[in-house]
Amino acid sequence: MNNKAKGWAIDPTKRTITAQIHTWDSAKAWVKCDLLECVRIDGGELWVDEEGMIRHEKTVWVLNGRQMIAGRAFLVGGEWTDHDGRGLPEVCWLRDGRQVEAPKARAYPMTAEGMTRMRQDALEEEGQAELAAVGSARADWPAEAQRPPTLGDFVTTRSGMTGMVVAVGAGWVDVRFIDGSVVQAPTVTVEVVCVG
Repeated sequence: MNNKAKGWAIDPTKRTITAQIHTWDSAKAWVKCDLLECVRIDGGELWVDEEGMIRHEKTVWVLNGRQMIAGRAFLVGGEWTDHDGRGLPEVCWLRDGRQVEAPKARAYPMTAEGMTRMRQDALEEEGQAELAAVGSARADWPAEAQRPPTLGDFVTTRSGMTGMVVAVGAGWVDVRFIDGSVVQAPTVTVEVVCVG
């Protein structure tokens, strides 16, 4: 697949998220892997090194507070299309020196007991990711990654309050809060949390 797509390159070693355009082959080269694996998330597809967790030298980070990812990743829209800035996942950098155990390779019998054991192991790995994320630093998405707010979107302002966008102007939005108050804020200072 050599279609080009604009997406977001996540580099846990440098702790950066940057806009990049890649083909399938250039994404593999950037991620530094032989096999890309797709992690489907709301709002797109995250392409990672399929063997990242078993590599000796790796930098691990946490996706959406529940899933450990090793190494670089490239986020695009569905079916290798441009990412539109909606549904950006939470990316957290682990503290320096944080030890993370790679998931163990397991085989399960295709029985009710085997499926139950597989679900239990998946929950345990999710819990380990949550523990690893404790005290981690949340990554900031570049401003160009975020879709500008539009009428009806719910946004969080710098004060930490969340409300609904009721007016949009050139570089500003009016946000109405649950108590009925309305505040005008620069567009670049609000974060879209729910698309209206």
